[in-house]
Amino acid sequence: MDTQKCAPVLRPFAGDVLERCDDGQLEAFTERAAILEFEAGIQPRALAESLAVLDLLRQFPCLLTGLVAFEIEMDGATQWLLTTDLPYARQYLADVGGNEIAVLDPAEVVRSQYGGVALLGTLG
Repeated sequence: MDTQKCAPVLRPFAGDVLERCDDGQLEAFTERAAILEFEAGIQPRALAESLAVLDLLRQFPCLLTGLVAFEIEMDGATQWLLTTDLPYARQYLADVGGNEIAVLDPAEVVRSQYGGVALLGTLG
């Protein structure tokens, strides 16, 4: 992430978050920061960018940790896959004949599908 996309004040706490963003998320961040700065009159720019990062994290909590949960279908059953490497997980899923249903926040999956506690295992 270069300093043009992230003021030096914002970089120490948001740099990793912004580096995890895909192009669409970076565009949403930039647009939101501009709206906050120019339409809402929030100054300085670093404050507008900070608020834009918070909004991005609200929408995409996986940007904070790099951890995502996949809802997948394999052999007609819905399963959950946890990953820190989304491109690899998508390729793995395609290789084993699974279908991606959704990419979700892991905390929400553990809460809604496992009653708040889940036991992890490895794929074999």
